Amino acid sequence: MQCVKCQHEQQGGKFCVKCGSRFEMEIGGEPGAAAVPAETVPYTSQSQQASYQPVQPQPSSQHVETAKNVSKMYVNFFLKGLKNPTNSSQAVFGDQFVNGLITMVLYAISIPLMIYFALKGLPMLGGMVEFSFSDVVVKPAFYYLLFIAVIAITCFAAIRLGKSVVTFKDVFARFGSFLVVPTGFLIVALILSLLGVELSFLFLAFGFLGLFLVVPFTIYSFKKDVPSGLDGVYGTFLTYLVIILLIVLIGDVLLGQLEEAMSSFIPF
Repeated sequence: MQCVKCQHEQQGGKFCVKCGSRFEMEIGGEPGAAAVPAETVPYTSQSQQASYQPVQPQPSSQHVETAKNVSKMYVNFFLKGLKNPTNSSQAVFGDQFVNGLITMVLYAISIPLMIYFALKGLPMLGGMVEFSFSDVVVKPAFYYLLFIAVIAITCFAAIRLGKSVVTFKDVFARFGSFLVVPTGFLIVALILSLLGVELSFLFLAFGFLGLFLVVPFTIYSFKKDVPSGLDGVYGTFLTYLVIILLIVLIGDVLLGQLEEAMSSFIPF
């Protein structure tokens, strides 16, 4: 047989002894007369190439993955705050801002949810009326979240008056970290109230009062190493003064919202 590349003739074999080209195999398994150059043997069709293209993630899957990562990081943040509140909170700065915000949202919505489920469970009301989730939960939770945010802003002002070099995100994140334990009390109170355990009111009290303890913890965590500026005691009292004013102002709004919601489905 003859090599089609260099025209060399030989009796058999799979490769040309002169140029090294591979002889093309016939269907029967015997080498044919034509030679296929070695560099032309590997070949992949366009359809095969397309099948190996990496699959691009869809936008919806990206959102799901992002939500999973945020949830995983927050669970880790929350568990650390429960296990070792002081040390873990003092190591929190602005990079944990989102986690602090999530904690504030959970704290703000826990008490309205308890009120909502308590009203749904009343025998004299549960089967007679439909409760508005927006009026009983969403609106009060929004005002309560606003109340917590203003307290955190006041803490930031007191810390800056104390000559501590911090950012708003640093204070916000650390405030949320110290708020983990009171939020945990409220979550336990919510679960116990759904189970009908009277001990839930004790956890509710701990969670509510815990908000006021977060103020000095946050201020002193930044102020302890700065001797100049506004003393931490006065900064704490300044923040409590703002809290009292907020309770007077926002408390009337919350009570008005609750009375309006109650009057809409209680005829007497």
